[in-house]
Amino acid sequence: MARPTEPPAGPLPFGPYTLVRRIGFGGMGEVYLAREEAVGRACVVKKVLPGLAGNAQFLARFRDEARVVLRLSHPNIARVWAMGEVQGQLYLAMEYVAGKTLNRLSWRLRKQGRELPLGLALLIAERMCQGLAYAHDATDEQGHPLHLVHRDLSPANVCISYVGEVKIIDFGAAQSTLKEAQTAPSVVMGSIAYMSPEQARKKRVDRRADVYATGVVLWELLVGQPLVPSGDVVERWRRAAYPRWEPPSRQRPGLPPEVDAVVLRALATEPEERFPDAVSLGEALRGLRKRYAPEVSDAELARLMGEAFARERRVEDGVLAELTRSGPPPSRRLSEKEMPAFAPPTALAFEHRALEAPPGFVPSAEVELVEEAPAPRQASREVQVAFDVELEPTTEAEVVAPRRWGKVAALFAGAAALGFLAVWLLG
Repeated sequence: MARPTEPPAGPLPFGPYTLVRRIGFGGMGEVYLAREEAVGRACVVKKVLPGLAGNAQFLARFRDEARVVLRLSHPNIARVWAMGEVQGQLYLAMEYVAGKTLNRLSWRLRKQGRELPLGLALLIAERMCQGLAYAHDATDEQGHPLHLVHRDLSPANVCISYVGEVKIIDFGAAQSTLKEAQTAPSVVMGSIAYMSPEQARKKRVDRRADVYATGVVLWELLVGQPLVPSGDVVERWRRAAYPRWEPPSRQRPGLPPEVDAVVLRALATEPEERFPDAVSLGEALRGLRKRYAPEVSDAELARLMGEAFARERRVEDGVLAELTRSGPPPSRRLSEKEMPAFAPPTALAFEHRALEAPPGFVPSAEVELVEEAPAPRQASREVQVAFDVELEPTTEAEVVAPRRWGKVAALFAGAAALGFLAVWLLG
């Protein structure tokens, strides 16, 4: 098994970067807070562990993902600046986004007993649509469409910066024509809670799957709670494949009927009944925002972030000021007290949720629960993957037989160097 080495005691030169502090590691690689010396900017560098250098499957997927994400340059998508190799170690250099993920913002607001204003919920979803519209229309070097679909859009993959920017992160699970290595037939990429019905039924998806996921995110922003309740993995999978959702106003009285209509259209079971693309959904959201919250802007979102994460921002601003000042990079290490506040969202990119089941299995509209002897080799379970490669479970309790449906624990496990990758846990 590939294992990370002990972090350096101080700043470490690494090609065009200085690695200042390791902020995450796992069975695949290490994540560093870094400074790009040529321009003096902060960034996030992900180094692949040397032990994976001989894994042809992994290297193919790594390069596939890089070919996709390096082409994306839009204000509402977090940038991947470069892929390279230094002394035999592959790496990705990513934009440092000072802020938090959308799920972190939602959690903080719930903890504070606050409700996200309608205008801000519409604005966030509108900005998501702008980033998706760009990605969906992306082309290769010859101008041929990539047919890019995110496939794992969720609040965990949307970053809100302290200055009010909305940035989609982690196109690592994306489906595109640039990818040579394809997802195994037994794996369904994406988180169950945000998976489109056609995706849950193992059908090929297009941009309308991302429209659906945006609808789920918007429903949850408006209501302040998950659309899909937690519980048995197969029951949630069935609900994803054959959804019956109620309008958000049932949970948040007072929402305009027009908002309900837009959300439910985005959540339509059949793709042809949804908005045809992110552009159309974004235009509908902008119309609602102009009508019901014309004063709301990115500055209003920045104020909310400043109120919700005042302490975290002070810590982060101080560290970044020290990192980007002229002269040699800082030599001090972040204290344990500082570290919980210092978790750049892009440090988590390229980790995805997925479903693993027998290749021919698709949930039916009606699931009958039958007690049978378990069959561990024919399992349906929720897994966590990186670069479309599944993580290895650690215990038998994490595997569920296809007809004896139990509850599935989240999988946070070590990974074998020949075929399995680990979650990049924050330090």
